[in-house]
Amino acid sequence: MAVAATDKTMKTLYGKLRAAGFNPKYVHSLLPDWWDDEIASTESGFQEASVRLGSIFGVKPSSLRDPTAEPVLQVPQGRRFKRQANRNEHELDVACALSTSAARRVLAALQPLESPIVVPDASVIRDALLAKNPHVDFAVLLDYVWQLGIPVIHIEHLPKDAKKMAGLAYEHNGRPVIILTSTRPHGYLLFDLAHELAHIALGHVTDAKCVVDQDIDKNAEDPDERAANRYALELLTGDPDCAIVPTGRHLTGAELAAAAERYGEKHRVDPLHVALNYGHSTAHWPAVVLAVKTLALKLDGSDQDALRHRLASELRDTDISEDDFRVLARLSGAAVE
Repeated sequence: MAVAATDKTMKTLYGKLRAAGFNPKYVHSLLPDWWDDEIASTESGFQEASVRLGSIFGVKPSSLRDPTAEPVLQVPQGRRFKRQANRNEHELDVACALSTSAARRVLAALQPLESPIVVPDASVIRDALLAKNPHVDFAVLLDYVWQLGIPVIHIEHLPKDAKKMAGLAYEHNGRPVIILTSTRPHGYLLFDLAHELAHIALGHVTDAKCVVDQDIDKNAEDPDERAANRYALELLTGDPDCAIVPTGRHLTGAELAAAAERYGEKHRVDPLHVALNYGHSTAHWPAVVLAVKTLALKLDGSDQDALRHRLASELRDTDISEDDFRVLARLSGAAVE
């Protein structure tokens, strides 16, 4: 049955996006400043709006153009979900669609690589980074991953009710991308980044499959997750089975901060990771939280700031449009004027 032209308006598109998981307030947060809903009042304008909105929100434009069709989120085929058994994989569809749409936008702006990316063994990376640094911290590893040619993108701004994953390792046209989402400002993203890099290094990610880590669990029973955890620990500590525990009683926050610095200097491990590793080994989290806050006082900016600044730096001399850059900045949680 033919659809009347009057049905093809922004009202139709807003309804489609709401059905896909994007409420109108969220939709407007990612639209360019110049946007006017009248753009969809003509046939050609409706087609243009469908394509632009589909690109931003990861929805198939064809499912937006057809007023009778259900909206279809563009999520990677061959997704391998690493999640708790009682969690529904489809609850991550909105976050996956936004994340992979952002990844494609970044890759489209960057220069193509001359040769495929090969991620070395964890020990090789660690030795190379320790040759120039006292330990492998977030800034050091982030710089290394970008130098490999792997973009690292932070996704923070999601619809209110959308569930998010801890990390996603994705490949598009042969080039991998890492998505991170944690909003905890210091220390936590280091292991997440090493873990997602491990999935790429270990061959868990190809154009035909990506890994979606709803949670990154040190006690995971999945073989790929255990392998990624061991790789990450070896890269960060030199020991794939590293589990830091006290020699006596549990430590207070101040004691743990001081001990983490001593241990880190001796073993060339980031003190923040020492404290968090202690937390995962002992579950003595109140002391860990205080220790991390103490250690973070010596840092300049958050890990999320580092992610945003690096992405902006990498895109600065590309041909990316102002609209696309604004979408990426907003998704990363940056304030956009």
